[in-house]
Parts: sequence; structure tokens; C-alpha cells
Amino acid sequence: MLTEPSIEKLKEKSASPYDLAVLVSKRARELTDGAQPMIDDTNAANVVSLACSEVAADKVVAVKGDVEDEAVIPITREEKIRRREEAENRRKMLEEERAERMSVANGLNSKGLDDLIDALAGGTSGEEEEVVYDEGADDSAEDEE
Repeated sequence: MLTEPSIEKLKEKSASPYDLAVLVSKRARELTDGAQPMIDDTNAANVVSLACSEVAADKVVAVKGDVEDEAVIPITREEKIRRREEAENRRKMLEEERAERMSVANGLNSKGLDDLIDALAGGTSGEEEEVVYDEGADDSAEDEE
């Protein structure tokens, strides 16, 4: 837990708690990456405490600058490879779907109009429905007229 410098003292050094957190975290990252400390603080337990001490001593200050709307986050080589493979898989899948649609369309075109209508209606072409007439029923109906 950060006891020295106090949070109240640190709040005075920035416009908002968010700005303070960003300032301290950026300085702590610099220290982690090998930057030399600007103050000699042997009591600092870690780089965040050291960054807070530097901010409290006015050795590190925030400079207002242009901030881009979208931050550019570098991606790892593995992520680039994964994205490339994902795009390739998506492209292959679209090609397979297109080939399947074309084969179905070519199959329907070669069947003819009657076969297409039968296919859409759920029947099969080439098979005639067997119609059974009851000759006795038809004759009696004609006789009554």
C-alpha cells in the first residue's frame, strides 16, 4: 500500500485522478523498461511507488498533447499469423460455398423446366403419378345424368 507520498499530495499534481493514474503508470513502465530514476528513493517498494515519489517531487509532470481518437496497439507476430489464417479460412469457406451454389445451379439448369418445377414442388421428375380410375363409379355417374 502506498503511504508515502500521500494520495492527497499526488492528487494536487494532476487535473484528475485518471490523469494521475496514467502519468504514474507510464512512468512506472519507463522505469520497468530500464529508465534511470530521477530521485534517489531507497524506501520505494516497487517501481509504482518510485514513480509516485517522482511525481510528488515534481520530477515527472504531465504534458498536454494531442491524443489520437484510436490508440494504435501493436500486435504480436502470433496474432498476425492467427489473423492471416482466419482470413484464409474464411476465404476458402466462401469459395466452397460459391462452388456448391454453382454446382446446384448447373444441375438445375441441365434438368429442364419441368424438372425444376418438380424439384421446387418436392416431387421428382421422370416419374408419372399413377392415376387409378374406378370405372364403375364413373359409369354410374354418367348414367344418372
